[in-house]
Parts: sequence; structure tokens; C-alpha cells
Amino acid sequence: MKVNWFDRLLLFILSIVSLILGVAVVLVGAAVPVGWAQMELTRQPYNDVTMVVGAVTALIAIRFLFFRRKPRDPKVDSVLVTGDHGPIRIAHQTIVQLANRKGSQLRGVSSFETAVRHGQGGLILNLRMQVLPDIDIAALAREAQTVVKSYLEETTHVPIERVLVQVTELGDGNRPMNRVWSGTSA
Repeated sequence: MKVNWFDRLLLFILSIVSLILGVAVVLVGAAVPVGWAQMELTRQPYNDVTMVVGAVTALIAIRFLFFRRKPRDPKVDSVLVTGDHGPIRIAHQTIVQLANRKGSQLRGVSSFETAVRHGQGGLILNLRMQVLPDIDIAALAREAQTVVKSYLEETTHVPIERVLVQVTELGDGNRPMNRVWSGTSA
């Protein structure tokens, strides 16, 4: 959540007013202003409570007066895996590259793209594929789910919660492809 300049100005004004009131209440509790402030709040035990309330108000005001939201580091999308000697951080980009490499090797795949996001029980992969004509699309999609999931879990030890497949379109079967086929070519 980003705080805009108007909210910052309001917070600054509120902090200044609260600081002044907090200090004034502490002084009233300590019976510093004589005469007009001789009231119930300056008598024992109310003066102690008055000074504590004023001090707490002043401290909170000081905290918000110097409130600065720390800028976040650029968000690094990654997943932590426990290692023998400490945690291991694997970037989502690495997982995407591994999945794309394995998925593009499937017979009948023209192009293959992966997106990664965190789920509750592991990562959720979104696979987008272009397939060649005359291929059993349902069987190829199931194979992509199984192969990519098992490959990633085996190589990274990251649990994969779900693998969603979207077949976007048919690829051009006449065009030469820049990828490796697994198995024999048609």
C-alpha cells in the first residue's frame, strides 16, 4: 500500500497536534501551570495517570512524526527449499526455464510457455502450449502435466500443487522448429 502526499500531510499535522497536546497534558499532570490548571487532574493519584497518558500520547505522536515506510526491495519471486546446510532459494525464472525446457521436448508441441505462482501446498504452474496438427490434444496435455510436474519435483525438490494446461492454438506443422524432440520424429 502506497501512502500519497495528502495522507502524509494529514499524518504530519495529526502528529504535531498530538505531540503538543501530549506535552501539555504531561505539564498539567505535573502541576506546572499554576492557577488556571489547578483542577482535579493535578491532584494525587490523578496526576500520575494524567502524566502517563500525556507521555504515551507524545511518544506515539513522535513515532508517527518520523514515520517512514521503508521502500521494499524489488520483489524477487522465488521459493525456499531446505538444504542440509541451510535454506536454498530457487528463483521462479529458473523453474520457468526448467519447465519450458522439458515441455518443449514433448512430441507434438510447437511452442511452450510456463508461468509460476505460489499456491497453498506448493507451486502452481500455468502451461501454455501450441500443438502440432493431428495430435491427441488431451493426451498431450496430460503428458505435459505429468512430465513437467515430476521433472520439476525431481530436480528442484519443490512441491508442485497443480499444473494447469492451456492449449492456445495449433502450431505450423510446415515450419522448421528450434527445439529438441523426445523420441522419433513423425
